Amino acid sequence: MRRREPPPLAMWMLRHLTPGDRDEALDGDLLEVFRLGRSNTWYWRQVTSACVVSWSSNLYARGPALVFALLWSMLSPVWYAAIEEIEDSPTIDKASQLLGPIWLPLALIGWIALHAAFLWAALLIYQLVHSLLRKPVQQKDLRRAFWIVSVTLPLVYGATFLVANLYWYSLPGLANAKLATSSWGQIFDLGTLANFIRFPYFVALLVALWGTVHRIGRDVDPLFVIPELNPSKSDEIAAAPLPQSTAVQRFLAFMVSAGLVNSMIVAMLLCRLPDSHSVSIASLFVNALIFVAIGALGGIAGSWLYWISPSSPLRERSPVPFSLFALTCTAGWVWVPAMMLFAEQISGMTAFVAMFGTFMLATGLRTATYFVFVPSQPKALPWEEGDLFAESLYRAPLELHGYLIALSLFAAGAAIASRSNYTAASLLAISAFLFAWKKTIPPREAFERDVQMRRAAIRVAIAAVPALLLTVWALLDGVAHRNQAAMPSVVANGEARAARHLPADPRAPLSTSGAGGYESVVLWPYPKKKEFVPPLVADASILAPGTKRPLILRFDGPYWFLQPPSKRPGPEAHVAQGTPVNVDVESSNAVALVMNAHQKLTRAIPTARCREIEIAIENRDNKQGVVSLGVLLTDEESSSKRTLYLGQQLIVSTEPGHFSVKTIPSYETIRFSVPPGAPLRKFNEITVMFLPDIEHTFIAPRIAIQQFELFPR
Repeated sequence: MRRREPPPLAMWMLRHLTPGDRDEALDGDLLEVFRLGRSNTWYWRQVTSACVVSWSSNLYARGPALVFALLWSMLSPVWYAAIEEIEDSPTIDKASQLLGPIWLPLALIGWIALHAAFLWAALLIYQLVHSLLRKPVQQKDLRRAFWIVSVTLPLVYGATFLVANLYWYSLPGLANAKLATSSWGQIFDLGTLANFIRFPYFVALLVALWGTVHRIGRDVDPLFVIPELNPSKSDEIAAAPLPQSTAVQRFLAFMVSAGLVNSMIVAMLLCRLPDSHSVSIASLFVNALIFVAIGALGGIAGSWLYWISPSSPLRERSPVPFSLFALTCTAGWVWVPAMMLFAEQISGMTAFVAMFGTFMLATGLRTATYFVFVPSQPKALPWEEGDLFAESLYRAPLELHGYLIALSLFAAGAAIASRSNYTAASLLAISAFLFAWKKTIPPREAFERDVQMRRAAIRVAIAAVPALLLTVWALLDGVAHRNQAAMPSVVANGEARAARHLPADPRAPLSTSGAGGYESVVLWPYPKKKEFVPPLVADASILAPGTKRPLILRFDGPYWFLQPPSKRPGPEAHVAQGTPVNVDVESSNAVALVMNAHQKLTRAIPTARCREIEIAIENRDNKQGVVSLGVLLTDEESSSKRTLYLGQQLIVSTEPGHFSVKTIPSYETIRFSVPPGAPLRKFNEITVMFLPDIEHTFIAPRIAIQQFELFPR
C-alpha cells in the first residue's frame, strides 16, 4: 500500500517560506492530518495561510526597521547633492589627472565609501536609539549589517542607474528633472528623480536591518489586575475613597482643562504691561506678584463654577475635596501670567514656561489623585519556579506614550524654529504632562487629607518662586521692547523725506512684526553727498523715435518690507534711511517677509518706445538660496492703475554654482524685455519684487538696486 504524499511544491513552500523554529512541528502536523484523508486543496490552503501569517508576523516585528529605513532614505537627495559637489570640485579633476590609471580603482573605492557612509551613520543612529530603549542590536548583527550595506548599495545603485538611463525619456518626470536647490526642498521632493536617488539607499538599508531583528514569540501575554489591598490596614482602607467611575475621572480632567482656560483668559485680559515707560524693579515685583495671584485665582474661580454646577458628578460626593484640588492645580496655574506675557512678545520662552507649568501640574495631580486613577499592576506570570528561561519569553506591554513624547518634542523643536510659539507650547505641554504622569510614583500609604493638603501647599510655594521671577523677566522684556517700538521714527514727507529720527547703527537688525517689532519697514536710500540730481525733465526727446541713447535712472526710491496680506506699508510703519545691503531685516514671527523696491518717475514713459530695461544690482548676501527679481510697470495716472508684468529673472550670483561668501559686494545686471504689443500704453512707476527661495522666507536678502537703464526701441 502506497502512502499519500502532499504536493512537492507546497511542501517546499512550507519548509522555506515559514520561520525555521516552526517548520518541523507544523510540517509534521499538516502531513499527519493530510494522510488521514484531506485533499490537496486543503493542504495548499493550510500552507498558504501559514506563509501569510508567517510573513505578516515578520513584517510586524520589522515594522520599526522599515519605517526607519524609509525616513532615513528621505534624506538621501541631500547627501547625493553634496557628493556631486565633491565630484565636480577642481581638486578631484586635478587628482584624476595626476594619478592617471591608478585613479579609477581609487575613485571607485572612494565613491563606495562616501555613499556607504550615509548608511553607516544610519546604522549607528539605529543602534543608539535601540540602546536608549534598552533593546540594543547584537554586535554580530550590527557588524554584519555594515558589510551588507557596503556590498548591497553598489549593486542596487548600479541596477537603478541602468534602469534610469534606459527609461530616461519614457518615464514621466525624469527627463530634464533637477533636484531642488535647498536642503529642505530636496528632502521633501517627491519627484521621479528624487525617488530614483532614494531607492538604492532604502533597499540597502532595509536589507541590512532585516537581519538585526529577531521575531519574538507572542504566546505569553502579561495579565493585569488591580493591586490587592493589605488586610492589616482595614481601618485606613475603609476611610480611603475607592476608585471612581470613568465619568468622575473624565470630569476631573475636564475641571483641570477648564481651570487652565479660565486662568489664561483672565491673564490675557488683566495682565498687561505697566503704562509707565520707566519702571523700578520693586514695582515690577509688585506687578508680577499681582499677576501670579490673578492667574491662580482665575483658575480657581473658573473650576469652582463647574464644580458646583448641577451637571457635575462631584457636587454631591467627590473623591477629592475642592480645596485640595484647587491647591494642587494652583502649582500649574501660577505659570500662566508669565506664559501670556512672553506670548505677547512672540518669544520662544512661551513654550518652555508652558512645559514647566504643565510638569508641575501633572506631578501634583498624580500625587493627589492617585486613588481616582488607579494604575494596573502586572500579575505574576504563569511559570513555575523550576521553569528555566521562562522569564525570557515575557513580552513587555507596548507603551505608546513614549513615542508620543518623542514626536511632541521633535515637533515642538520644529515649531520653535519656525516661530510658531503657541504650537510649540501645546506640544511641549503634552510631552511634559505625559512624562510627569507616567514617571511620578504615587504614594502607597492610605489617603489622609491633612497630609495631602500640606504637600500641595509645599508644591505651590516651590512653584510660585520661579513663576514670580519669570513673570518679572517677562515684564522687563515687554517694557524694553515696547519702549524701543515707541521711539519716534522717520516720517517721509513727499520728495523731501525729512527725517526726525535715524537708527544709531545702520547695521542694527529691524524686526518686522509682533510686539517689539514693526508692522512694516520702509528704507529710503542715502542721497549722495555734494551731488545735485535733477528730476526727469518733461522733454519730448526722451525715448522719442530715432533716439538711440538709453535713459539711465539712478534708483532713489524706497524699499518696502511687508508681511501678507498687507499690500503697502501701514500708518505705523517704521521709516528709516539705509539700503538692504547693510541693514538686516527679518521677521519676528512665523509670517513670511515680502521685499519690494519702488521707483517713481516724474513723467510717464511710453511703453511702445521702451525695448528693454536693465537693472544694475549690488549683492552682499551671504546666505545660500536662489533669489529672483520680478519687474512690474505701473501707470499710476490711469483710473484703474493698470500694470504690466515683465516676468522674473534669476540673480546669477545667488545660484548654487556661482554662490560664494562675499567679502566684497558682487555687481551684476539683469535684463527684462518689454513686449512690443503690450496693453499698457505708458508707465510712471517701476516696481522690483525680490522673489527668494525658502532660505530667505523670514530674512530679507541683502541685495540693493543701483540704477535702471531703459533702452529705446
